[in-house]
Amino acid sequence: MPECPCCGEQLHYDEYFGRIAAHQDGKVLGDIYKCRNDECEAYQQSFYTWRNNPNELHEGYPV
Repeated sequence: MPECPCCGEQLHYDEYFGRIAAHQDGKVLGDIYKCRNDECEAYQQSFYTWRNNPNELHEGYPV
């Protein structure tokens, strides 16, 4: 699991994202994580990684 860039604690898996809505191919493109450290400034913020590059963490929710 990746670490929070703000507090260094392990991020918690929240869900996956991709082309999974109706009429799409169901391909999972990446994973979404959240910081659960309530003392961190990034508490409950989303971070994501792409499945083809899981070591590169991005801030926010994938668009």
